Amino acid sequence: MLRIVRNDTASVEQLTYYSAAIAAKAAIQTSRLQTSIYPIWNTPISPLHPPPRMLARMPRPLPVLIPLLAMFAVQTMTSMGDLTVPVLAPAAAGDTGVAATYIGVWMGVLYAAAMASGLLTGGLVLRHGAVRVCQGAAVLAALGLGAFALAHPVAALASAVLLGSAYGVVNPAASHVLAAQSPARWRALIFSIKQSGVTLGGMLAGAVAPTLAGLVGWQGAALWIALASLAIGAAMQPTRAALDADRQPDAARRPGGVTAPIRLILTTPVLRGLTVAAFFFSGVQVCLFSFYALYMTDALGLSLVTAGLAYASVQAGGIAGRLLWGALSGGLISSGGMLFLLGGAAAALMLMTGASAADLPLPALFTLSALLGACALGWNGIFLSEVARLAPDGRIGEATGGAQFFFFAGAVLIPPVFGAVIGFTGDYAPAFMTTAAMSIAASLSVALALRRR
Repeated sequence: MLRIVRNDTASVEQLTYYSAAIAAKAAIQTSRLQTSIYPIWNTPISPLHPPPRMLARMPRPLPVLIPLLAMFAVQTMTSMGDLTVPVLAPAAAGDTGVAATYIGVWMGVLYAAAMASGLLTGGLVLRHGAVRVCQGAAVLAALGLGAFALAHPVAALASAVLLGSAYGVVNPAASHVLAAQSPARWRALIFSIKQSGVTLGGMLAGAVAPTLAGLVGWQGAALWIALASLAIGAAMQPTRAALDADRQPDAARRPGGVTAPIRLILTTPVLRGLTVAAFFFSGVQVCLFSFYALYMTDALGLSLVTAGLAYASVQAGGIAGRLLWGALSGGLISSGGMLFLLGGAAAALMLMTGASAADLPLPALFTLSALLGACALGWNGIFLSEVARLAPDGRIGEATGGAQFFFFAGAVLIPPVFGAVIGFTGDYAPAFMTTAAMSIAASLSVALALRRR
């Protein structure tokens, strides 16, 4: 069967070639003159395999590893930039005049900026290209860290806006690139690998920022990490010609402006259902980030070092889960089915954590923590790959930006609920029951969305 491959720059000469190839194949089948015209018989009918005389005039596709590495690098760098500020906040408090406890407000501003910038990304990708947008994110992250290094309260607030704006554009831009470059069978895995950069960025911030601060001071640490962000942006430049070949510099702005991505999600039933699930998944994930170590020390009475190991087990499980679930999705089980199962598994593990973690020996506790991380944190890449697959043609960036708006909202709104439940009951078990119920709600939302597809 002839596979039609879209190529908006195809010339008349290319189309003539494809027609000739089809005719040649038909002649072979009837006359069996395979030997005389074997080169045409063995040539796929695709713009990816043109005759030699056309090769120089056609953009050459990059192996999927190259765009994946580029998107992974910028995802890691922007995540590291975001989490460098909370890591350095205790050291910076004396110079900025702002108590480290205000980092919660700072994170709220960061997520609000990320929600807003994500809505703008679809149009920016269309006109400037996804790689250029990611390079801009690297520059914004560097500026944000530079602003933080100024040691002034207003500059610290500006750093949240700049770093959040950088973080918000990466997912839509990367989805645009990876959806076009990834084989369908491995799309969920490729997106999951990219999303592992979020966790790696956090791990690097926790390891590198304090070490640099001990050597050159907290301001020097922020500036060195800012330079690393600029270096990542510059290193992406060689990929731009191939990956941004579909940009349309003169494209008119889409009707609706910043609200268009939100309307796209709300008016597309399957995307709406998946995004409701992501709202809950994201909120549960940030609850683990925010409260798990505190639960270990406050409720279970573990030392800070042991709590840190349990927290590290959650993060390590999250990375392993993203890779494993991504590899299985699209093969043994559909991506939607995997999201459904992850919600149920996360709910069960949340209940176990709240009810029985205190009675477990440390090896079992670390194992439970890793499994919880694998199931509660392993959804991101699969979800983003599904959004990219189900988005209307040419609107992957918009769809991702709209979906991201809602799941970032979950990250902002649900953790305070978790904290309020603890404050009201004086116990962590009801709070974990609440997140378990939210995980079940995520699974049900996925199931309903798949029925509407």
